[in-house]
Amino acid sequence: MKRVRYFSRFAKALTPEQVSDIAESSARRNREDGITGMLIASGELFFQLIEGPDDAMDDLVSRILRDPRHRNVLMLGTEQGELQRLCPDWDMRKLDLAAEISDRSELAKSMLASAFNLHGVLDNLVDTLEQFTWREFLASEMAESDPS
Repeated sequence: MKRVRYFSRFAKALTPEQVSDIAESSARRNREDGITGMLIASGELFFQLIEGPDDAMDDLVSRILRDPRHRNVLMLGTEQGELQRLCPDWDMRKLDLAAEISDRSELAKSMLASAFNLHGVLDNLVDTLEQFTWREFLASEMAESDPS
């Protein structure tokens, strides 16, 4: 079994009805493929946890990455092996924070936005570290191979 967590930005604004349609069509497909999970929408971000058989999950992740409703897909993590399902009874449980008005939903929206932004900062730091490391490595290699 495989479990995947990811964030993405809405490519364009979605109404609560459109978010519900996405969750309902996902639930139908997931039922057929043995996938369970949850979808949290915040008005501009998706957070999703999905889990199921390896091949079905690979196909689903591939579809998500090609889906024009998503931008800036940030994979948070993938687990694989003998896992216990976290969402065994949910073909696709939806929570639309934009449709819920409460202090709790505002806090959750803020946490989602912060986590998405922090993950982007971390990605930038890792990219910078990789570029620096390769430049330094290449400069060192060139200096060692220079006969003068």
